[in-house]
Amino acid sequence: MPTTTPLPASSNPSSRKNKLLIAGAILVFLLVFGELWRRISQAAELRNLEGQIGGQVTQLARESDRMATLIANAQSDEAVADWARDEGKMVLPGEILIQPIAPTARSATPEPPENPTGTVANWRVWLEWLWGKG
Repeated sequence: MPTTTPLPASSNPSSRKNKLLIAGAILVFLLVFGELWRRISQAAELRNLEGQIGGQVTQLARESDRMATLIANAQSDEAVADWARDEGKMVLPGEILIQPIAPTARSATPEPPENPTGTVANWRVWLEWLWGKG
């Protein structure tokens, strides 16, 4: 009776199939995990960008409100009357426009001429001071 030796477990077709399935599952898991990691980091970047843009939107909304207030004030009758009197030099009936005149410039007093002393080199001053030679 011939004896058959069992095949090693590594050469068993079902064992090889299981190893390939496990390797494929690990590969798929790594690909999915990598994609998940990429999306998480992209979401963090988008949150940072959202915060920056939100700050800019808030700042621009404040600026818009300030400008709308300035426009409303500029269109009021009181602002127009103030401008007409201050900038436009206009007066109401019965008022007299007084414009101050700037004083004329006085003739500038001429500066006295400086004493024309010759400039002496710094080393000569030290030489004379230390040894009295000139």
